[in-house]
Amino acid sequence: MEEDKIQFYIWPAIIGIAFLLLSFFDWQYSFYTILRIVVTIVAIYYAYYLYETFKKTGFWFWLLVVIAILFNPIIPVHLYDKSIWSVIDVVVAIFFLALIFKFRSKK
Repeated sequence: MEEDKIQFYIWPAIIGIAFLLLSFFDWQYSFYTILRIVVTIVAIYYAYYLYETFKKTGFWFWLLVVIAILFNPIIPVHLYDKSIWSVIDVVVAIFFLALIFKFRSKK
């Protein structure tokens, strides 16, 4: 059953980081909805990867769950201040980058 394990890909995190960093420009509201969708999907993908690979829920897993809840587009969290979201975007982008370096396969 080893073949059934989920693969670790870095491109979801790279796409998420790109969207998070692009959020510093002035966009229409629809961009931020797409940003929420992308970041939520990326967080869910990596949370699922961590759970399936390590069969436990630790710091990285729960932080990804919090990110998925914070950015979810279905029941959005409104902080009403772009400066707060800017800080969150940078922190999440750094977190995704750290995730890449921590969990990518050493080939």
